[in-house]
Amino acid sequence: LDAEHDSALQQFKKAQEFDSDGKFVKQCIDYTEILMKAFQLKAEGDCHFAKGEIEKAKECYTEAFAVDPTLLQSKINRAACHLAMENAVFCIEDCDAVLGCLSYERNRKKLHHDMDNADGASILAAVLSPKPRTRRTWIVTLLCRRAAAKKFLRDSSGALDDLLDAESFIRSSDDIDKHMLAKDIAVLKEELRIA
Repeated sequence: LDAEHDSALQQFKKAQEFDSDGKFVKQCIDYTEILMKAFQLKAEGDCHFAKGEIEKAKECYTEAFAVDPTLLQSKINRAACHLAMENAVFCIEDCDAVLGCLSYERNRKKLHHDMDNADGASILAAVLSPKPRTRRTWIVTLLCRRAAAKKFLRDSSGALDDLLDAESFIRSSDDIDKHMLAKDIAVLKEELRIA
C-alpha cells in the first residue's frame, strides 16, 4: 500500500505540469493522503477483527469511515463487527447505508452529473469506485449480512427477502458460495412454511 501511495504521488507531481493553476492536482494529492489514512485505519481494523478483537476493529472502521466516507469497505466491515457483537439493528443500519451508496453509484450521471465542474477528489473517488464484479460481491455480502441480522431479530421473512435478492445478483463467474446461499434460502423457506 505504501509503494502504491508513493507511486500515485509521483504520478500526480508529473501531472502538475499539465494543470494550469495546480488546483486540480493538489485536490487529488490531498485526497490521496486522506484515502491512505483511511486505508491504514481499515487495515488496523482488519487485524483486530482477525484476532477476535471486535470492539477495537469496530472503532478502527468507524474512524476510517469518518476520515473518508467514500471508503465503503470500512462500513461494510463495521457491519460485520455489529453482527459479531449481536448488535443487529446497527448491522442493518450500516448495511442499508452502504447498499444505498452502491445503488446510487450505479448511475454515475447522478453521482457526477457534470465532471467538468467536479473537483479532483470527486473525480479520483469515482475512478477508484469498485468494478461491477466487486460491487456485486459487496451487495451480496451486505444482503447476506443484513439477512443474518434480521434473522437474529426474528424477522425470517425479511431475511428470506434479502437472501433472494442476494441470489438474484450472483453471476456464474462470481466467486460466491451459491450452494450455501441456496441452502440458507431453503432453511428459511422451510421455517416460514412451518410457522
